[in-house]
Amino acid sequence: MTAQEVAPRSLTSLLDTLDPDDPSTGADNGNRDAHDGLTIQAMLDRVGARSFGAALLVPSLILVSPLSIIPLMPTIGGLIILTISAQAFFGRDHLWLPRFLATRRLNEAQLKRAVAYLRGPAAWLDRNSRDRLRFLSAPPMDRLAVLAVMMVAVTWPFLELLPMFTSVSAGGVALVAFSLMVRDGYVLIAGYAVLGLSLSVVFALISGIF
Repeated sequence: MTAQEVAPRSLTSLLDTLDPDDPSTGADNGNRDAHDGLTIQAMLDRVGARSFGAALLVPSLILVSPLSIIPLMPTIGGLIILTISAQAFFGRDHLWLPRFLATRRLNEAQLKRAVAYLRGPAAWLDRNSRDRLRFLSAPPMDRLAVLAVMMVAVTWPFLELLPMFTSVSAGGVALVAFSLMVRDGYVLIAGYAVLGLSLSVVFALISGIF
């Protein structure tokens, strides 16, 4: 999983790239002005198409925010995360999304709402994360992290009516993705704990049905 030097190195800087009110997101940098909204592809282009950790953060943070209550958002987010993580798992060096996912768009109001909601938690994580237990997030262990993300994301389309579950589960994906970006094994362990709890809830629901 190769990261471009221009990829964000903190959650705050990643949110800045998506914030319609941030001067750096305007049309002068060659990208479509965020005040017109952004497609998923435009968001990924802003964070770096080779940075899989940052790329996974984009849809997972959207699902952590209140936007997760939008109908079909958990399903679309899950498909995007599955597509990204599958490519990371198999060692692709450049991210590709199918057109029906890449062209999905958030408008200015939705972007502002998501970014504002996430600013506080992002700043806290940025202050408290650093290079620790690096081996857990480095090859080949990073494949285990991506596999865990895939196992959880594949359940979201079937749990569309439980948006709060998706938000919590996406929070675990965001922690894993962030840990891959900053190489913090402690954050990765926290992400594993949330993903493990999410899977246990899924197994409990399946057991109750059958």
